[in-house]
Amino acid sequence: MRSFAAAMLSLLFSVPIFAEKAPPLIVEPNRYSYTFGVPTGWEFSFEQAKQFGLRLVFFPQGGIFHKSNTVIYVNEVCHAKCTGTLPGTIQQTIDSAKRHSPNLKAEVAKPITISTGGEASIRIFSGSQDARQAREALAFIEHKETVVLVVLTTKDISTWEGDYKAFEAIVKGHKYFNCDSPELAVKCR
Repeated sequence: MRSFAAAMLSLLFSVPIFAEKAPPLIVEPNRYSYTFGVPTGWEFSFEQAKQFGLRLVFFPQGGIFHKSNTVIYVNEVCHAKCTGTLPGTIQQTIDSAKRHSPNLKAEVAKPITISTGGEASIRIFSGSQDARQAREALAFIEHKETVVLVVLTTKDISTWEGDYKAFEAIVKGHKYFNCDSPELAVKCR
């Protein structure tokens, strides 16, 4: 595991990133790791994410999860080797959200191209019963071992355009590594 983590860090710090400080690295020991870009004017917290059972949360600088009008959070839709299809996983997510908000609308949006290759499937939600979710954008990023879910959620849709640009930067900056990744500086054991 140490060599895998060292390889991930070596690769991360050899490529320019959007933020001045090191990007967030999510590690699933002995399986995979991934990171995201951090847009200017935004920060992230593992500690606040952990309080809500999430992997990572982003918010505008100076904000916190509970008080920011807009947050972007990261989780995983499946944790073991994903056996379903991506469209099935997306539909399950929509169905689950509609159980809590029957009037929820889910629209397909243009995919976001990830800088290292591939793309994220995007859905836009509106009509939630929860005022904290006036509008949401969901990015589904499929990998062999998991589907990474990035969610932009806002209480104030007047800032949607700028918030969505931050969401795009986070998703575009996604990098995923596992023991099969050819660019590892140190191979897994």
